[in-house]
Amino acid sequence: MPQLRPLDAAFPIDRQIMIDASPVVLVNVFTLDAADEQTFLRVREDDAAFMKRQPGFISTQLHRAIGQS
Repeated sequence: MPQLRPLDAAFPIDRQIMIDASPVVLVNVFTLDAADEQTFLRVREDDAAFMKRQPGFISTQLHRAIGQS
């Protein structure tokens, strides 16, 4: 089940949502088993292709943790 967690505990999500500002940067953290990696990458590629066609969309990037993190 998805969980919303602030990147900065001193500035929780409910306070962030109340700010009238733009542009928006969305950071999603995905944690998955190594066995699910290839399926995830295929699905994420489809999602990225969809988002790139949306009005106002600028870019998407996927970053991978290094080591055992």
